[in-house]
Amino acid sequence: MEVGLEKIATTAKELTPAIKAALMFVGGPLVGLAFVIALPVIGLALAAYYSTKLIAVRWAEITRYIKNVALFLAAPFIGLAYLFAFPFVGLGALVYFGVKAARR
Repeated sequence: MEVGLEKIATTAKELTPAIKAALMFVGGPLVGLAFVIALPVIGLALAAYYSTKLIAVRWAEITRYIKNVALFLAAPFIGLAYLFAFPFVGLGALVYFGVKAARR
């Protein structure tokens, strides 16, 4: 392995400045293109990593917040259920107390 690296290093030293400039002229945009292609993937990976890290640290606060939002969204439906149920509950209470009073 070191023999191959030494061969590459000696070959690089022997290159003329014009050849080095030409290789950098061609290689520079390719390296830039690699960064442009890789940057969104790296950004999404970092966002996912830090999001999971933040969620793990603040799990109790997040669950309390989610519970409060869920209750806020469910409150109108719970109220509607009470609105429909209360007449029947009231009628049942009247019947119960009426039957209880009639038995005495």
